[in-house]
Amino acid sequence: MKALIVSDNHGDGKILEDIQEKFANQVDVLIHCGDSELQNDSEAMANFKAVKGNNDWGLDYPAQLQLTVNGVKFLVIHGDHDRVNYSLTPLMLKAESLDEQVVCYGHTHQLAVSMESGILFINPGSISLPRGEYSRIGGTFAIVEVTEQQFIVDYYNRNCVPISELHFEFNRS
Repeated sequence: MKALIVSDNHGDGKILEDIQEKFANQVDVLIHCGDSELQNDSEAMANFKAVKGNNDWGLDYPAQLQLTVNGVKFLVIHGDHDRVNYSLTPLMLKAESLDEQVVCYGHTHQLAVSMESGILFINPGSISLPRGEYSRIGGTFAIVEVTEQQFIVDYYNRNCVPISELHFEFNRS
């Protein structure tokens, strides 16, 4: 099972269309972690399972989504109400209470991936306004492959090229 995860494009619909054109037929689900600033029926957002970010005023997205894709349970959330700038603990407690396997979040504009209590936490970074250590890349998104044994995470730049230094593998417990 493969999931493409993107966040924080802040009105840049073209990049979402480019990503979909390249990857829609290669993944099982397209996930958007909020702050699209685009209508959910727009061409750029039509195929994404998306949540509302703190800049998605007046848009009709849910605050969080629980998805099961080919037996893998995902929690999708923006993160602004879960204090992701400071700690993953509130998000981890929420994910544990919901029995989730993968948590996708955004808001910080900084890519991050970790395994906590058997749960994969992934922030794809901002595709349009990146911050932090990897901002030099100019925007990122991620593809997560879930096998019986592993979570395999690869980050890509805005040109849809994988970033070799941002390849991660985690054993599933």
